Amino acid sequence: MNVWKDKEGNKLSSKEFLKRFKEGVSNITPVQKLQNEVRSTFTMFIGYVVGLISLIIYRDSFVVIWFTYALIIIFLGATWSNGIKWFALRQQLKLFKNMDNEAIDLEKVFNQLDGGKE
Repeated sequence: MNVWKDKEGNKLSSKEFLKRFKEGVSNITPVQKLQNEVRSTFTMFIGYVVGLISLIIYRDSFVVIWFTYALIIIFLGATWSNGIKWFALRQQLKLFKNMDNEAIDLEKVFNQLDGGKE
């Protein structure tokens, strides 16, 4: 049986853990989601580059040479596509962070307006 613990060290049942996990995931902000996507896309990008380099270096060790070239073409396409996605996500994250910094807290504005009328 899995033993889950919360931040305070209290033991949680699997059902309670899943409930808290779902609540936490539902509260993820768009910036946090983008940060995670940028990190995971960059990790995949590095994996594609390493795979491509490995195929090029060890292409003679494959029994079927044309298979190696097919894999190199696939890795080139995946690397290119994933690289573009990574750059686009970084730009989107930068934009979202700027929006968060410039956002006006409407609740404070409304409280000031209500306070001014009294």
